[in-house]
Parts: sequence; structure tokens; C-alpha cells
Amino acid sequence: MVRNAQRLATALTAILVLLGVGATAANAAVAARDAAWAKAFVGQQATSSAQLQKQIDTQLRIAPGGRQTAVNEISYDNGTFVVTFALPGQAKVAAVEDCPSGWFCFYDHTAYGYPRGKLSSCYWQDLAKWGWNDRTESSSNGTSDDVEYINHYDKGNPANGDTYDQYLWDDLPFFAKGNVPYPNMADHVYRFC
Repeated sequence: MVRNAQRLATALTAILVLLGVGATAANAAVAARDAAWAKAFVGQQATSSAQLQKQIDTQLRIAPGGRQTAVNEISYDNGTFVVTFALPGQAKVAAVEDCPSGWFCFYDHTAYGYPRGKLSSCYWQDLAKWGWNDRTESSSNGTSDDVEYINHYDKGNPANGDTYDQYLWDDLPFFAKGNVPYPNMADHVYRFC
């Protein structure tokens, strides 16, 4: 019954698109589905070098502008933001934080599971710029400053900007959380330098 409902919805969407009615809504639905799939795909453990490269390529489609700097790493803005993937055969979940000194890190999975994003920049940063919004399940702070994690909330009106953004949690200096209190909700970070 669910499959029939999905087929009917797909057929109706196709008809509306052909008629030019609701094309924007249909395109938005497809884009949202594709974005969700891409984020899930890059968060999987790669089983081969070929799959790892596809994950790197997918991350670069999610957030263009970076460049691959190692077999398992992408750098954005001349090293401002770095995404590191687990190598095939390497444990995706190390259960030990590995954020380098001077950086603060956020992980796609609990227990510091890769992929890992890392930043060292001060002040407010928009994680969506690098395709990392709503992707943090554990975090670590290797800096001497507090780092806040923030959920973007515009009350359904983009004109509100960041006015109603919501504080989620903070990481004190040299502190880590293997399981953050509000997983997959962080859209912004703020390092108090």
C-alpha cells in the first residue's frame, strides 16, 4: 500500500511538472531528497578506495569550492575548514577524540566517528557553507576558547535571518563530547577568541 502511494505521488508530480504546475515544488522535493542521500552517503564507511573517492566527489558537489588535499581529505578556503574521511579498513568510530591542538572538530557520528570537520577560525561560522549543517553528533575542542554550537531558526521566514537562532551546546577549552545533546542540529559555530 505504501509503495502504491509512492508511485501515485511520483506520477502526480510528473504530471504536474509536465503541465508546468508545481514544478518548483517538485524540483525542491527532488533536490531535498538528493541532498539527504548525499549527506548519508558521505557519512558511510568507505569499503574501497573507489568508494572513498566517490564520497570525496559527493562532498565537493554538496559544498563546491574545496579541493582534495589528500586521498581522504578536502580543504576549503585555503585550509580554513577541513573535512577528513576514514580510510577504507580504518575504524570509522575511534571512540577517542582526535582533534588537533588549535582546532575545534565536529564529527558526523557519535563517539568521534568520521567524517570529521575541523575549524580554527574565530567568531561566527556558517557550517552550511561547507555542507556540514545538521551533521554533528560528537564534538571536540582543542583550543583555549569556548566554542558554541547554534541551530539556525528563521521561523519559516528567510527575512528573519539569524535573529531567532538557538544555542544548542558549548564545548569548553580542551573538552570533548562523544555524544552531543542535540545531534544533527548544529548549523553555525561561534569560537570566542
